[in-house]
Amino acid sequence: MSHSITSSCTGCTACQKICPVNAISGERNDLHIIDAAICIDCGACGRVCPDSAVKDPEGVVCKMVKRSQWPKPVIEEDQCISCGVCLQACPTGVLDFRTGSDHQVHAVAWLKDPSNCIACGFCEAACPVNAISMKEPVPDFA
Repeated sequence: MSHSITSSCTGCTACQKICPVNAISGERNDLHIIDAAICIDCGACGRVCPDSAVKDPEGVVCKMVKRSQWPKPVIEEDQCISCGVCLQACPTGVLDFRTGSDHQVHAVAWLKDPSNCIACGFCEAACPVNAISMKEPVPDFA
């Protein structure tokens, strides 16, 4: 089962714009629908919906979350084995390899494009050595 859109949808198009696989269709100001055959259940649609019109696969209504509060992947460089599984799992391509710090020879995964991360957590789930954890941003009170 995939995410679904309820009749509370006002057709704002926020969900359609953020969907990384174009599983959502509909015209502005009209009810949108999610194609279950395409949906990857990343949950981004539910996090951006201002009308609470998206249900997760269990039927629970998703709540809108400010994008600044979406968790981001944090990679432990000393645990990363450079397998690339996280890069392959990421539906938005925001992860890449870079040379590690502290004189490490092998490349490590890193979040190269934080602003386009949709907080799906697929990278964390895919990592075979648990080098990735999703963490909510810490507010900057500076």
